[in-house]
Amino acid sequence: MHKVKSKYTGITLVIITLFVMAVSIKGQQLNAGFFGGITASQVDGDSYSGFNKLGLTAGFFVNQHIEYNIYWQAEIKYGTRGVYKGPSDNDMTLYRSGYHIVEFPLSVHYLYDERIMVELGTSPEVLVATLFWDENGILDPSTYPENRRFGLSVFAGIGYWFNEKVMAGLRYTNSAIPFRDPEEWNHPLYRGYFHNVICLSLTYRFSHQ
Repeated sequence: MHKVKSKYTGITLVIITLFVMAVSIKGQQLNAGFFGGITASQVDGDSYSGFNKLGLTAGFFVNQHIEYNIYWQAEIKYGTRGVYKGPSDNDMTLYRSGYHIVEFPLSVHYLYDERIMVELGTSPEVLVATLFWDENGILDPSTYPENRRFGLSVFAGIGYWFNEKVMAGLRYTNSAIPFRDPEEWNHPLYRGYFHNVICLSLTYRFSHQ
């Protein structure tokens, strides 16, 4: 298990290194910055509903003008997703899951009137850690369901640039493929488990071409 984790950690570090090298080499041609925010998430395919799991996200980006008001953008970001079902008067049990994920979003942006940004993209991702809780605390990892280590999401969003440096953004992300297989393959309603994530973030751009 430790060897497998080391392998995935090594792959992630290589990708990050190549990304940083690309920024350094083409730094004069690219816009760059960082962002952070909060997330609200749920899982499509389980018995719980509502974007009740709050989390955090942060990362950095580079983008470049293509033509007209269209840009491409690449990011490296970390975020948490999962499910939260708290105790209630009729059910005192608690269920919480946390998925710690490194994402590599690639997107196309359209900028209207130098202020309003609309984006559409896809995001390869790596699951780096998983935790599950009940009302008694963290569950034994041996009881965890098996999740895919690598995944793919699609996303769309909108943002508003207050000035050349600062933007507030809203992004919705959905798993393009299930991160966990369905419990019953022969049941037409069970397609697997999919992350649904709403993210509110602030972006700071420290270079602008």
